[in-house]
Amino acid sequence: MAALVVLRGGSATAADKGVAQKAPAQACNVNWYQGWYTGLNFGGVGYTASRTDQDAQLINVATYTQRNTGYFGGGQLGYNWTTCHGLFGIELDGSAGSAVASTGLLPNSTNADVSITSRFNGLVTTRARAGIVMDSTLLYVTGGVAAAHTLTTYLNIAGDQFSFNNWSWGWIAGVGGELAVASNISLRSEVLYVGIADHTYTFISPTLGPGNFTHSDAAWIIRAGLNVKLGFDPAIPTY
Repeated sequence: MAALVVLRGGSATAADKGVAQKAPAQACNVNWYQGWYTGLNFGGVGYTASRTDQDAQLINVATYTQRNTGYFGGGQLGYNWTTCHGLFGIELDGSAGSAVASTGLLPNSTNADVSITSRFNGLVTTRARAGIVMDSTLLYVTGGVAAAHTLTTYLNIAGDQFSFNNWSWGWIAGVGGELAVASNISLRSEVLYVGIADHTYTFISPTLGPGNFTHSDAAWIIRAGLNVKLGFDPAIPTY
C-alpha cells in the first residue's frame, strides 16, 4: 500500500511539471501617435467659384461658374489622445497658395473687356480627427471649421474695375492615412473638401449705379505631409 501511494505521488508531480504556463497578458494603453506633433504639407487644389451678378452690372443677370486647379502648402500643429488601436485628435493648420479662375464674358468684342477673375489663396482650419491604428499605420476621418481667403476682381461693361478681398467662414471634411517611419517621424496623405458659405457684396458704379454680387466657393484638396512628434515616450512602440 505504501509503494502505491508513492507511485501516485510521483505521477502527479510529473503531470504538474508538464503543464504549460501562460504568459501574463501585456497591457496596451496608448500607441505611437499619442501626444503633440507638428509638420508641413503640400498638395494640389481643384477650385470652383460661382459668381452671381444680380443687377446686370456685367452683361445680364446671371450666374457664372469658374473652375481651375492650383497648389497649396503650409503647416499643422496638433495633439492626439490614443488607446491601443484608437485615436482622437485636434489639429490646427494654415496654408497658402494660388488657384486662379478667370472668365472673359465678351471674348470676341474689341470695344469692351468684361471679365471675372477669382482667386483662392489662403486657408485656415480647425479640425477633429478620429481613426484606427494598426501597428504603425493610422487611418482617419476628419472634419471641422474653415476660413478661406478669396479675391475676386470684376471689370464691368462700363469699364469699372473693382475687387472684393476677404476671409469667409465655411466647413471642411475628409479622410487620410498616416505611417510612422521613425521614432518621431510620420508621413501622411489626405483628401479634403472645403465648402464656403455664400456671401453678397455691393459695388456702386458711377455709371450703372449699385450692383450686388453673390459669391460661393468650394475646393477639393489632395495633399501629402510630414509630421514630427514633440517629445518621446519610451513606453510607446517605435517603428
